Amino acid sequence: MPDPGTHFGWTTDNARLWVLPDLPCLEAGGWEVWLEEGESLLAASAAKAGAVVGHGRNPARRVKISGIQGVWRTNRHGGLFGSLLGNRFLGAGRLESEVALSRHLREAGVSTPMVLLALAVRSGPFWHQHLVTEEILGAPTVFELRERVQPLRAANELMERVFDLGLWAPDLHPGNLLWEEESETCHLLDLAGARLLGRPLTPAERRTRRDRFSRFIRKHGTEAPRG
Repeated sequence: MPDPGTHFGWTTDNARLWVLPDLPCLEAGGWEVWLEEGESLLAASAAKAGAVVGHGRNPARRVKISGIQGVWRTNRHGGLFGSLLGNRFLGAGRLESEVALSRHLREAGVSTPMVLLALAVRSGPFWHQHLVTEEILGAPTVFELRERVQPLRAANELMERVFDLGLWAPDLHPGNLLWEEESETCHLLDLAGARLLGRPLTPAERRTRRDRFSRFIRKHGTEAPRG
């Protein structure tokens, strides 16, 4: 498995936890408490915040981790596996890879939200995977701004950069890109299932990814923008 590197980890037979260094734990007993109670703590924080900040197949909810506002998403399978397994995985590998990939992309200059906490918990023979990233406040999606030239141009530049890095991201579409007006920055969201190919994408692969991006706008473009 890739090494998450900058994140500290705790492990038991039934849980895996990765936490951003220097992030203080406000629960009595320290981060080890999250190995047993992490799912309950996330649910309680989300209920208190009462805000859904992402939509689609895998909605995200606002939480606070050690007083820092973040976005909580539970990993789910896509495609056929999504209908069969939903949010059940055979291990914690996909989550660990996502933490490592986020670090790699940020070090390469790609703007993607920083991982605050990642938690995998065994439930019978399966595992549930939870990821909390920093929230980019006040940033609409590129899909919401699809009529504006500047966000679309920035999205194209971001895609070209990650294609050069060899990133294959199954959910690379304008609903998973945020536009931050003040800094004129395009942020890449949702790395679940994404991977590095070890080489830049070929022209044909780039066309496939760009066609998917365009199809998303054509398919959903008549819908009211979702806040």
